[in-house]
Amino acid sequence: MNALSQIFRKELWTKPLFVWYLYDFANSFVFINATIYFSQWVVVDNKIPDFWLALPFMLATAILVFLSPYFGNYGDRKGAHYKIFLWTTLGTVASAFLMFFAGRVGLGPTKAIIMALIFYAFYQFFYQLAFVPYSVFMKFLSPEEDYGKVSGIGFGLSEVGHIAGLLLTLPITYGIISIFGADRLAPMFPAALGFMVFAMPALFVLKSKSLAFNRPLAEFMPEPPVFKSLWENIQKARNYPGVLPLLISFYFFSDAIVTITFFSAIYLQNVFGASDVFKVNAAMLVIIGWAIGAFVGGALSDRWSHRKILLWSLVGNAVLIAAIALARDLYLNLALFPIFGIVGGAAYASSRSYLASLIPKEESGRFFGLYAFAERFASIAGPLVWGLITWSLAGYFPLNYRAAVLAMAVLVVVGIIPLLASKKAPSF
Repeated sequence: MNALSQIFRKELWTKPLFVWYLYDFANSFVFINATIYFSQWVVVDNKIPDFWLALPFMLATAILVFLSPYFGNYGDRKGAHYKIFLWTTLGTVASAFLMFFAGRVGLGPTKAIIMALIFYAFYQFFYQLAFVPYSVFMKFLSPEEDYGKVSGIGFGLSEVGHIAGLLLTLPITYGIISIFGADRLAPMFPAALGFMVFAMPALFVLKSKSLAFNRPLAEFMPEPPVFKSLWENIQKARNYPGVLPLLISFYFFSDAIVTITFFSAIYLQNVFGASDVFKVNAAMLVIIGWAIGAFVGGALSDRWSHRKILLWSLVGNAVLIAAIALARDLYLNLALFPIFGIVGGAAYASSRSYLASLIPKEESGRFFGLYAFAERFASIAGPLVWGLITWSLAGYFPLNYRAAVLAMAVLVVVGIIPLLASKKAPSF
């Protein structure tokens, strides 16, 4: 039986694992529609500067930089992983609905936008924080030999969720259904409803499993202050071989991948003058490639080691990002983007499963909190690097954008170094 066919084994599709995958599928509904439609409702339709759209995301992310390690540690100490998951999921659902209703209650255009952006900040906070306990569950729902496949299926179905989320709201964006409105805010209601419907099974099924991953450890884990928990968790990571190098690596390569993904449409517009249709097609190719890469990379990491697949996928990322920066023909990107998605999906699936294999169950919240911290901080630092390069080299347009892409390839290479330097670590 080859590695990929093993993802269809019945042991990987138990009820708890199925609803765990389904949650990853569901949370993509609001994310993709907010990224494409809510952002345009704010910036394009209501003529609000980009900064005010970015501000809620940046504030939520900055807060999570400190709180994600704390809540991960809190879940370990108090046996509260399910409780955190429950409230962050409900907070995500509620804030997604409120983003829609804020623009429909007759407050006036300015107040409506301000309220919608406030609820968008809450959405980002709850949405991102929920991934800390969500990732912890993987340690308790699957055996170590299946970490890669389980992680890959979760990431893969998340990408399928992006496509499903866009298909769900397609009748609204094409004007076939107008009950929710005829503007770009309209898709947010069905997207939030879809997320709620598909996420609810996880809340019910995982509650019955909560005793397994909610054993309090307070008797031997003192409670650190919020602002000290990050430093203490980083120090603790040094006690487990391989964990700190992986977190450092994840920070750098996540910096690059998140930034490339975020600015890809702007890059295609400014360097090639690409049409919106071309940009949508390129995005869809990345999503499909990411799903394939997550499925395949996760399965192969169980067979050939998580660290090895992560290393090779990062090499592929560096090469693909450099190729995108140097490509002179617009349509060459249609070949490069899906391959970039494949190696990106493999990198994320294998990095999560690699971390799971390096940490003990009873402290998984602590380390997945650090994992979330690295990703959240990367989503601030990476775009900042991109912005500084494009701004400082503005006189060399459009070479400044190519230079920014090449800088992301360098960040991936930097991320490879800690993994190469780390020694072989024992598994838990």
